Amino acid sequence: MKVQPAAANSISKELQEKKTPWGSLWLSYLIQALTATQYSIYLTSMWPYFSSLDENADLAFFGWITATYSFGQMLACWVFGYWNQKTMSTIKPACCGLVLMAIGNFVYGILPTLPSNYRWYMLAARFVAGIGSGNAVTLRTYCAMASTPADKSRAMSLAIGAYVVGFSIGPALQALFTPIGKDGFAVGIFMLSMYTTPAILMGLTSLISLFLLLFFFVETYSGIITEKEKTESFMVIPQYDHIAAFFCIYLWFMKQSLATMLEIIATPFTIALYKWTDSQAIFYNGILQFLGCFVDVSNYLLMGYTRIGKLDKRKMFLFSIACFLLFFTLTMPWPFYDGPLEYINMGNDSLPEDTSVAGGCLSTYTWCAHTKRVPLPVYLSCFTVVSGFAFPYLAAPLGIVFSEILGPRKQGMMQGLFEFGGCIARCVTPIFVTTLFEESGYVWPTAINLAMVLIALFFVLLLYRRLVPLKLLPPNGLPARYKAGVFYHL
Repeated sequence: MKVQPAAANSISKELQEKKTPWGSLWLSYLIQALTATQYSIYLTSMWPYFSSLDENADLAFFGWITATYSFGQMLACWVFGYWNQKTMSTIKPACCGLVLMAIGNFVYGILPTLPSNYRWYMLAARFVAGIGSGNAVTLRTYCAMASTPADKSRAMSLAIGAYVVGFSIGPALQALFTPIGKDGFAVGIFMLSMYTTPAILMGLTSLISLFLLLFFFVETYSGIITEKEKTESFMVIPQYDHIAAFFCIYLWFMKQSLATMLEIIATPFTIALYKWTDSQAIFYNGILQFLGCFVDVSNYLLMGYTRIGKLDKRKMFLFSIACFLLFFTLTMPWPFYDGPLEYINMGNDSLPEDTSVAGGCLSTYTWCAHTKRVPLPVYLSCFTVVSGFAFPYLAAPLGIVFSEILGPRKQGMMQGLFEFGGCIARCVTPIFVTTLFEESGYVWPTAINLAMVLIALFFVLLLYRRLVPLKLLPPNGLPARYKAGVFYHL
């Protein structure tokens, strides 16, 4: 098939002349941030909440509770992505997700009022909320398809930035409820505590988001070539670079895996290494998340509103990878660090171990006897500053590069697959990280993450020339594949 250059140039000009619907985009950013908050607000408190409800609580089952949220999200990515692809509707799948999130949060909040089987109800609540969180996929897809080429960098940076901001705010919000205490007070048949009050609040937040989406969100797609435009211009969209696209999915998988590892073991890690109690771990980790959020937000704003956002996205990848290498190198339990770790001292050998009273290693953690302690200043600096640069300079450019590799086409299914990769990480990582942490400490989770970062570095360098936007017009005389075959630009 022969393609005239005028057709491609005409379509490119039309895309440039369209206007990005910033009003709807900002509303989608708000809802994405609130969706992320509804996940992260439980990160520091879920383990103490679980152990207070179930006297037989163990980290292995806790890993499954954490993973089931991501398993539900993984299923939702496919379903909501397909729904969006076929109907070109953002509102319907997003509203469905918000309703499910509200149900999951409310069930999580009323667990103490249930007679028994708390672990299974918590598992079910997180699964339902996980399915509901798939609404973020459709909203991010909308950002990719609604933004014009000129605005795509800012639109996608802010989209991922909004999600990360919400994610970072969650633990800080949880810390605000710490003064209520683990026992709390009764309101009718409900118990409001430092664990349940945030869940009820998040359920109400989902309903508010649903209202905003139904009455204030307007769908406008300014960043794609419609079927009508393709027909009128005899225009075809070349196939995208599948290898580059799937490497982007790997990078997203890696990013989510690294983030999940830090989230999951933050509480047991600081209890074991720094002898923090449950409430101290929740409060201090919440503060650390808030400080990290400040660094995150600063970097996302820099990318969205300064020349930094115009820099080569591949160089941002390399900078981010360098930060991750620094993070995991410094947080390895090197022999020259202080140690070994100390076990919980209840003051009376007849008392059971209770991390709500005293911090330290559980007696089952045999690895503590020979494991060194990462210096607290090193941990604080890495958790707030180093990660505050590492995550934004991977997440923001990655969303932009992936969208540009796909080109101006419907992206529902591929954006769903992109998020699916992250969901696999969030589903699998809690299971193996909690198991490894209980059996051997934090050295192996850290080493595995370090290996993933090195793999990413190798392939970024290998595929450097292919991580570029899709070219609508191929070079003269060279073939380019599209959905129905091959075309040439002559």
